[in-house]
Amino acid sequence: MAKKSDSKKAKAVTTKACPECGTGMRRGRTTLHFERGGFYADVENVSAMLCGRCGTRSVPGVTALKISDAVEKLFRAGKDLDMTGISFHKLAS
Repeated sequence: MAKKSDSKKAKAVTTKACPECGTGMRRGRTTLHFERGGFYADVENVSAMLCGRCGTRSVPGVTALKISDAVEKLFRAGKDLDMTGISFHKLAS
């Protein structure tokens, strides 16, 4: 009798050497913090490679560019508004 194949494959754990301390980094999630002109923006739950030893975070290039572009647009739009802050969150599905 043939064994049933598991429908969910185990995710491969990807490691790379930390550019700061050389320790193996692991995939994880992090929050990125930006400040401009007295305002700040936090982008939460960003996929990144994380170093458990020194705390270095590495966000993949395409993701980093998309986040940076979106945050810069937010800061440009907000600088002319009479406000104290903007909160933008993705709702849990």
